[in-house]
Amino acid sequence: MKPDELQRKLRNRQVPELLYLYGQESFLVQRAVSLVRRALLPTGKDDFNDSQFYGKEATAGQIIQAAMTLPVFAERRLVTVKDAQQLPAAELDELITYLKNPVPETCLLFVGDKIDSRRKFFQQFKKCGVLVEFKPLSERELPGHIRSFLEERDVRITGDALDLLCAMLGGGLHEVHSELEKLLTYLGQRTLADVADIQAIVSRGHTENIFELGNAVGRGDAARALALVKALTDAGEAPLKILSLLVRHFRQLWKVRELQTQNHGKREIASLAGVPFFVVDALVAQGKRFSRQDFQQAYELFLETDLAMKSSGADAEALLDSLLLSLVARRKN
Repeated sequence: MKPDELQRKLRNRQVPELLYLYGQESFLVQRAVSLVRRALLPTGKDDFNDSQFYGKEATAGQIIQAAMTLPVFAERRLVTVKDAQQLPAAELDELITYLKNPVPETCLLFVGDKIDSRRKFFQQFKKCGVLVEFKPLSERELPGHIRSFLEERDVRITGDALDLLCAMLGGGLHEVHSELEKLLTYLGQRTLADVADIQAIVSRGHTENIFELGNAVGRGDAARALALVKALTDAGEAPLKILSLLVRHFRQLWKVRELQTQNHGKREIASLAGVPFFVVDALVAQGKRFSRQDFQQAYELFLETDLAMKSSGADAEALLDSLLLSLVARRKN
């Protein structure tokens, strides 16, 4: 089942008897968990009909016993298994019998970050229950997500303001929604957010540093590039996140550069590249410093660094510094 379909069902209080929520985007997973709880436990707290377990500690017997207990003074009860990916294989296998004949009055909810489709438990779950994966939103999906969130609260946002907000946020949805809550508070009774509102509530620090980092690489200024990365890490930015922001920035540069060489106008470039109109001139100027070969080589280096950060156990900050020195050296060549 797709996340949107599940959301519609939960808002209509149609809650499956067996439900497994998982995926890399923990914000969306937790939001779905909240919708399940709201549908089954309207008061928010129900000591009789709300059982919670953790995968590392729970046994199949405990989970089954809770799931088979009938609700008290309610139509249904909720049994939640958090960190379900930590349930041992033997415990998962013991749960298969229950999956084949679940109690209609119970929603047995598993919450984890991943599944192993090879296991018999998940093969059976696909036949009897509902598995929903929550993937990180793509750059193309993020604007629609933000607009929908605001519209649900009767707030509209201008196109340029939405473009700017997306350009300034490089983290996951936890960061995005933190800024959206700040925006709603800042707006007060107003129902339209414009560019000035976004500039007022979102910190520009890391965005400006990332943009200047691209400039420094383009100029072949290794000292400035290293200093900017140090400023970002000193401010608490994780090296892997800085890498993702740098990749995103170069992707935008490459798009803008290609569109500019095809003689598209500024408005077209902004629309097709998905960047705010008022940063097109700056991106065009920066993009002119790079050839298509430069961009291809940069992406090879990005991939190598990403793999090394995630698998080698090497110092992430050192890998980031090495990446910048390689980018500058290739640019000079």
